[in-house]
Amino acid sequence: MRDEKSVFQLFGETSASIYPLARDVMRPLFEEYFSEQRFYQPLFLAYNLGSEPISADLFQLRNPYANPDSVQEILEDAAEAGYLEKIGVSDYRPTQKGSSAIETVHKAFYNHVNQLKAIPADQLKELCSLLAKLVESISQTDLGGRKICFDASYGGHIQVDHGTLARVDQHLDDLNAFRDDAHIAAWKSAEVDGHTWELLTFIWNGDATTAEGLAERLPYRQYTADNYQVTLEDLVRRGWIEIGDDGYVVTAKGKKIRDDAEDETNKNYFGAWKVLSDDELKRLRELLTALKETNLKLMPEDDAG
Repeated sequence: MRDEKSVFQLFGETSASIYPLARDVMRPLFEEYFSEQRFYQPLFLAYNLGSEPISADLFQLRNPYANPDSVQEILEDAAEAGYLEKIGVSDYRPTQKGSSAIETVHKAFYNHVNQLKAIPADQLKELCSLLAKLVESISQTDLGGRKICFDASYGGHIQVDHGTLARVDQHLDDLNAFRDDAHIAAWKSAEVDGHTWELLTFIWNGDATTAEGLAERLPYRQYTADNYQVTLEDLVRRGWIEIGDDGYVVTAKGKKIRDDAEDETNKNYFGAWKVLSDDELKRLRELLTALKETNLKLMPEDDAG
């Protein structure tokens, strides 16, 4: 029986096992090339989109869960720091300084991980080929709108050789980015913004059920506990959540809305996987597992623990 969900879980686990292998190399580079870490994400998006300028609105398409006010502030501050250049009223593109920063840190990362003793070269090449086949299928998948997350990943990669750990990492980035597109497409019909939808998700899965808990879990979204409380009360008015013993809990109505979106997400995401045969899917699982386990053995003890 095909078990695509377990392979998707391995995408995240394998991807998460790669970056720590280069953390000691990357930390000083980030400190050297980025005056503030918050500039990295919008600059990376701007770099990957090439000639297409970014704006706060475009950034919100890629990351609809962030505070729009904070996004505009980051873009303006990144421009003032010399990483972005403002074009017209609201658009930005990378400066030479910004492009150089992205290229330098990413090339250093890829060069480092490619020197590590990962799984045997023939297996790494086979893994790359299977992932590339899936990525190509995704590139042809229609979600009824722009696949901004996938486009920003797939279209902007720094060139690396096929059959390398760096290329595996890029393919995994593409596949995980498309999962974001698949989910965004699934909840858009709910007619709420990303901030509201994310709160429903946290109440639905029980990860954070109070305004204070959400503010603690999501500081990078740049919302306050008061902001979260306002949105929680909106969800109560919609009938999607209600007050429970230890915070808010999802109602039957809210659960159905969130469950349906999860089903639609999986339909959107796994539709492209038909390109892989059962044997190829099984082999993909084996190779990802082998790579993840190898990486965990190479990982510094603090990360592996």
